[in-house]
Amino acid sequence: MHIVMIGPFAWAPKGTVSARAFFIGRALVEQGHQVTILMPPYNNPSHAGWEWARDGVRLINMSLPSWGDSAQARMSVPLATARRAARLQPDLLHVFKPLGYAGLAGMALRLFWPRLPLVLDSDDWEGRGGWADVNPYPRLWRWFFAWQEGWLARRADVVTVASRTLQTQMWGFGIAPERVFYLPNGPDRLFRARRQVPIQVQRQLRQELGVGESPLALYVGHISYGSEVSLILEALPLVVEALPDIHTVIVGTGDGVQALREQAQGAGLGERVVFAGWVDHQHMPVYLAAADLALYPYRDTLVNRAKSPSKITAYMAMGKPIVASAVGETVEYLEGGRAGLLTAPGDARAFAKAMIALLRDPAQAAELGRRAEQRVWERYDWARQVTRVEHAYQAAIARGSSAKNR
Repeated sequence: MHIVMIGPFAWAPKGTVSARAFFIGRALVEQGHQVTILMPPYNNPSHAGWEWARDGVRLINMSLPSWGDSAQARMSVPLATARRAARLQPDLLHVFKPLGYAGLAGMALRLFWPRLPLVLDSDDWEGRGGWADVNPYPRLWRWFFAWQEGWLARRADVVTVASRTLQTQMWGFGIAPERVFYLPNGPDRLFRARRQVPIQVQRQLRQELGVGESPLALYVGHISYGSEVSLILEALPLVVEALPDIHTVIVGTGDGVQALREQAQGAGLGERVVFAGWVDHQHMPVYLAAADLALYPYRDTLVNRAKSPSKITAYMAMGKPIVASAVGETVEYLEGGRAGLLTAPGDARAFAKAMIALLRDPAQAAELGRRAEQRVWERYDWARQVTRVEHAYQAAIARGSSAKNR
């Protein structure tokens, strides 16, 4: 089968393509399928027009218009993406995210090439109560995003969703359950290949970060506007009281970093919090291996319940003990607390207590890390989940075949 995927933005720095679409595509290639991923690199324009292959997956960054950044110029990119996808004559299209550039390309494909079977992937809740309300969008944009999310989901032949919450949301659009396929994020095999990082390499990184032999807690992820990582900084003063030499490293970039820096300074945390910035994915196993504890804090919101956090799968794949808020997919990933400590969402005091407990009990921490590692490979490995992807595609093709007269 020839599959063309359409990503919502460039390969990096955001992760929907590199940490979801690509992993699905690679697993499909290993099953004998042909996969091409088209990307509109508006968030990484220096890579516009690049084409390359990785592990058998063909990757194409679309060209950006040279005649400015007007509304017309922006609209030309999703239309060009749709045309390029159709010219490739795929057996099936898989559009990642229902809004933005990918969503517009998906809408064009549904309107102008309706006979091509189309699968929509949803890995975040974007409309009302979701990112459209979190990000500072104008009111008209918020309305449009909510409308776009429902329009494409209802008209796709099949929808793949990254979380149980998104599955329920799609049912709420009136989409029949047999057209919605649960497909949570899985781990990158890089973490299996580089699970054992030499102790001297870990020590060197700790020295570079300025933490030495101190207990080290780590957060990894994109830091968006209004980031929930602020809960870590709320919890840290309580942790410092019990463990004065604790250090926390925050790895990631985004609109929310400056606010976190100001919060850390205001709380007097000073050198206890290290902002490491962007780290190349290939180097991430070293950071995870060097950490004593991995953190994933969240408040209970629709946005967070809808997430399928790939950072959790990275923590688990490296066998890290995890402290996380009991929100959405995190509860399922960590098996209700059997593979990591879960705390009440938004409760900084409880989060601090759990951090202290694991840092003081290395045996419990090691056991939780062992269970997490075992669970992520047994349940979420993409090599296991690819059968579910193929079933979704077969359902989309069957439905498309029966609706060619639409």
